Amino acid sequence: MNQQNMNGSRPSQTNAYPASGTGYAYAPAQQSGVPYPTLQPQQKSGGGKVAVAIVAVILATALIGFGSIALFRAGYSCTDSGSQSGGSTDSNGVFAFNEVETPKTDTTVTAAGQQLTPAQVAAKVRPSIVSVITVDNVSYMSQNSGEGSGIIISSDGYIVTNSHVIGDSNKYDVSVITSDGTTYDAKVIGYDVRSDLAVLKIDATGLPECELGDSSQLVLGDYVIAIGNPGGRQFAGSVTMGIVSGVDRIIDTENMESTSAMRYIQTDAAINPGNSGGALVNMYGQVIGVNTAKIAETGYEGMGFAIPSSKVKEVVNDLSKFGYVQGRVKLGITCRTLTSAYESQGIPAGLQVYDINSDSDMNGKAQKYDIITHCDGKRITDLSQLQDIMFEKKPGDTITLTIYRPASTTAASSTFDITVKLLEDTGATD
Repeated sequence: MNQQNMNGSRPSQTNAYPASGTGYAYAPAQQSGVPYPTLQPQQKSGGGKVAVAIVAVILATALIGFGSIALFRAGYSCTDSGSQSGGSTDSNGVFAFNEVETPKTDTTVTAAGQQLTPAQVAAKVRPSIVSVITVDNVSYMSQNSGEGSGIIISSDGYIVTNSHVIGDSNKYDVSVITSDGTTYDAKVIGYDVRSDLAVLKIDATGLPECELGDSSQLVLGDYVIAIGNPGGRQFAGSVTMGIVSGVDRIIDTENMESTSAMRYIQTDAAINPGNSGGALVNMYGQVIGVNTAKIAETGYEGMGFAIPSSKVKEVVNDLSKFGYVQGRVKLGITCRTLTSAYESQGIPAGLQVYDINSDSDMNGKAQKYDIITHCDGKRITDLSQLQDIMFEKKPGDTITLTIYRPASTTAASSTFDITVKLLEDTGATD
């Protein structure tokens, strides 16, 4: 199993689609496999292995395996005609989203207005879609680059995209190409790895900004439209349509620091490499999600994921004001799910520690290969259960973890409790 630490550095360059003509793709540096201690994976019926993990990043998108399926981080974009304001900048130059009502889905006509046709939605939103180009001029050996999408959220040049589109960093050169073909240098205002969101600023006025809707009003079966740049600028402004396939979906990347009790919108609208950082739009032409990932594994089709607009609003407002998301906590570890398949060998299910950050309070208390089985007395068998507990905490709070330590050459297996002080998570990697 390959394990990617999402706190790590920017991926190296590779051409993942040499026949596509779509440009460069990101691919993370390979890490040697880290075996489970003295364990042999059990076979499921049909001969499938318990877990298969694939790690690759393509066109500013990540392919991350979980269970027996692979998660592909994709790139998107969204637009708006500017008929309604997405947000505004105060006298101190700080951006914040405006409050805009999203009607509940009912019939074609509601008190808040009439639903649009797909063509009308596309006409309204496409002008707010931009291409986001990230170039690595740091490496003296080569110039690495990638493309994604972005959404204009204010007429004076604020843009939201995915953090992974800009390499989860502010070290690289970023430019933006608007729908009229104008190219601008972009400044990174802030980025947040855990939510995979970033805010850019370009020096421009009078831009067509999107209207942010309320993702909490979505119901299963609602029609939605994705607008972005699959394959990069060659197919910029592409429009695909589908429905809301699920809400409050958890994507388990098996990495403690990559998510913050995130719940995603699932859709079958086509999502492809290059769409990262773009928008999922309702039939009122409102952005209700930022497209970020899809499952790209043989046997799976039409499973894309978007960050809900409610989370986008929260993160973007904090990034604009503070440069990071306030009040969030982390343990300071990287971990992966250890399934119940090993229980027959006396190894409990839980979260196995793969790495401990230097500033984590778990240093000296836990070690690599330890398995977290309980948190504050509650059984932990997957990442989302631990995240749910931590979601209610604030920096400086403590939690009690029950740790199972597998047998080693010098000691027998043991189970013990540790008290851990939670760190503030600024979402950055550097």
